[in-house]
Amino acid sequence: MKIGIVGTGNMGSHYVKKFDILGYDAVLIDKDEKQLKKHSDKFKKYTDLDEALQKEQIDFLFIATDPRSHIPLAKKALEREINVMVEKPPSIDPSELEEAIKLAERRNVFLGVSEIELRSSSIRNLKKEDKVHEVEAYRLNLRSGYINPFYDLAWHDLYIFSYLFGNVKIKKVIEKGNIFEVYGETSENNFFLQVAWNNPYIRREWILKSDKGNITLNFVEDKIEYPTGETFLKDNVDKLELMIKEFIEKPSFDSAYRALNILKEFKNFHKGEGN
Repeated sequence: MKIGIVGTGNMGSHYVKKFDILGYDAVLIDKDEKQLKKHSDKFKKYTDLDEALQKEQIDFLFIATDPRSHIPLAKKALEREINVMVEKPPSIDPSELEEAIKLAERRNVFLGVSEIELRSSSIRNLKKEDKVHEVEAYRLNLRSGYINPFYDLAWHDLYIFSYLFGNVKIKKVIEKGNIFEVYGETSENNFFLQVAWNNPYIRREWILKSDKGNITLNFVEDKIEYPTGETFLKDNVDKLELMIKEFIEKPSFDSAYRALNILKEFKNFHKGEGN
């Protein structure tokens, strides 16, 4: 089995390290030759995806480039019946993602979207014994990323909302420079989410509110605090390794369909329907 990664920069470099740890036969693809030189020569390297796909029998391809290029690159691999996982957000246009999903289905392969936070200790070990009627969430980062904080940061929380509580509906988004405040609902509850780039401090925290008290998820320390005083500490399972292994061993479209729903909500907001 052979694994490929397109984009070996910031996030892509983490994939390369995990491929090495997991012992996968990996192919590295990056149009910037300088980026490729930062990685061990034990990996085969290409500056052109088409050439790599032609010369290498790749079974799974991971894509960690600018979100605008995710789907065009993915479709090249899907056409060759290669399973693909793209980083988030998978696209800006939901119709583009939907077309790629249909292509994968026709080719009998899988298209996935990175949902790394679902493999965090806090989510995997969360006990939801009481109904959560409201979630207050924060994802405040020191650095900036792609597009804007709404697309880049809120994405993580929205797919977790969807995974835990059902389909997400965005009702209102307020932009305050580098800070975005998102109000919405899931099938089970309401939520408030604040995300920010270039914040003076890091805060990645959820407060799950129920009639019996609040559960706090601290995503920085990856721990859970229950209203009873019980605390569940990080279990030290590497979330990126786990996500890679799960997609390779048991690929599915679940993450792609969640991503499609979120993109449709994003598009509604930009049409002005969510203001």
